[in-house]
Amino acid sequence: MYLRKKDLRKIMFKFFTFHRWAGLSSFALLLLLSVTGIMLNHTDELGLDKSYIDTQWLQTWYGIKMPEQQGYLQLNDGFVAQLGKQFYFNETRLPDENSPMLGGVKLEQYMVVGFKKALYLLMPSGELIEKLDEGKGLPTPISRIGFSKTAANTKHMTIEVDEIFYGSFDNFLSWEPIENKSFTAFELEMPKSIGKAFYQEIYLGNELTLERLVLDLHSGRLFGSLGIYLMDIAAIILIMLGLSGTWVWSRRMFNRKTKSRKTMTF
Repeated sequence: MYLRKKDLRKIMFKFFTFHRWAGLSSFALLLLLSVTGIMLNHTDELGLDKSYIDTQWLQTWYGIKMPEQQGYLQLNDGFVAQLGKQFYFNETRLPDENSPMLGGVKLEQYMVVGFKKALYLLMPSGELIEKLDEGKGLPTPISRIGFSKTAANTKHMTIEVDEIFYGSFDNFLSWEPIENKSFTAFELEMPKSIGKAFYQEIYLGNELTLERLVLDLHSGRLFGSLGIYLMDIAAIILIMLGLSGTWVWSRRMFNRKTKSRKTMTF
């Protein structure tokens, strides 16, 4: 009986020691999980998805750099640019577009920017009127955009798809092949009033969101595979703390009840 009590005391001591050191060693990771978890639950209220990080070393850590897909085009008094999937009119960011920008034309009331798989109709101020794509009957893939003279010798906006020229005569509701005469393509050109360095600042400052950083901190992915394993270990330790704490508490309660019964007996 004496040996059994002694063994139990040793086991209890080991559990106490494990519980204490495991709690202390995992506190920082558990605190990180808790804080980032609360932040992710309130992404909209905190505006995490709309807050961008322009810290250079973090961008380098994420491997963020200028994309190969770039396009610049002067239109009216402004300019449009594409960096990767980001699409801009002056400094205003427009909806992202994955296909490459080809060129653009200036019409009487608005501007049309051509991409391989879409056309963007913009007001002179840069406000987006509409995006046209295959779902709205646009022939694709577009290879060039410009003006051509029709059989009636009128100037008309034209797109070229697989060496066939298409025009729209009902405000872009439908497209039909047209006879091309003197097609003039309006291709990309570097705006004189702006340089690539300016767009590099814009692109790099609009690529890494605070939401992504917090999410990667929460999952441990910010530190690569090692960070993921650390978070896994923290989760396992938390489970073990709960189990060991429950066991220690139950043993104490059992001992207290046993002592109280003995006291009542005497």
